[in-house]
Amino acid sequence: MLKNLYHKITNALLTVLVFIYLVLEELIWERIAEPIYGFIHGLKILQKVEVLIHNLNRYALLACFLALFVAVELLGIIAIGLFAQGQVLLATMLYAGKIPIAAFTFWVFRIAQDKLMTFAWFKFCYEWLLAQLLKIKTSAIYLKIKANIVSVKTWFKSLWASESVRRIKAALGFKQP
Repeated sequence: MLKNLYHKITNALLTVLVFIYLVLEELIWERIAEPIYGFIHGLKILQKVEVLIHNLNRYALLACFLALFVAVELLGIIAIGLFAQGQVLLATMLYAGKIPIAAFTFWVFRIAQDKLMTFAWFKFCYEWLLAQLLKIKTSAIYLKIKANIVSVKTWFKSLWASESVRRIKAALGFKQP
């Protein structure tokens, strides 16, 4: 009985964590950070920075990357702390402010990945993290929540395109496509 209760509590906790991960991945990364990453990647001025990054020795590169990475993670932790204290607006602003820094850090990582992987401990940590993400993305809980999110998105899209919503939009003065 105690084992059954443990599994139920663990399952509920995992469901919440996977849901949070999916929200962060779907809303923050795919909708906000990825376009910022694309914008950063396309900036001509950063092509000079890219050359500079390629010319750095691996230790200087590691120090720069870790400084950016730690700063981004600390901003996230501070945002969570502010949220827990009830300062939702400030937490949201701080979290939103960290997104461009995170996208820039991801850009630096993509450029410097080969040099960073020459550190055995860094490569081990990176591969371990990828393995954990794969475990999450292949778990039954993740797949179930992902399927539910897809069905809710489909429902909202069909609702938004329905005739009754079109009439409400027309009554409110929205232009028809």
